[in-house]
Amino acid sequence: MLVKNWMSKNVVTIDANDSMQDATRLLKEHDIRMLPVMKKNKLVGIVTDRDLKKASASDATSLEIDELLYPLSTIKIKEIMTKDPITVPPDYTAEETARVLLDAKISGAPVVDHQENKREIYSEKIN
Repeated sequence: MLVKNWMSKNVVTIDANDSMQDATRLLKEHDIRMLPVMKKNKLVGIVTDRDLKKASASDATSLEIDELLYPLSTIKIKEIMTKDPITVPPDYTAEETARVLLDAKISGAPVVDHQENKREIYSEKIN
């Protein structure tokens, strides 16, 4: 089975200049774990629920609950994202994709079609 058949073309993405608060809302709203980060229609990174939790904990350890929303609304995704993420092409099989994930010790990777005139990003299927 090709990985593109497991993924959706209706990808939820986030802009590199959006806030952590925006990312948290999108992840919850769409029940997903990872967002491709875009800048000028180009994939520049990924941000995961784990990235957001890690950044929230480090920035919020001494804050009161009412003070917590300020850093979440001001920290930009580009400050916490994984830059230049590992990607896989849509014509990889599930086995080839699994090998990439295992070798890189990651739980997911954007599926990106890099053909000259066809730049598409696939994402995990949304229920």
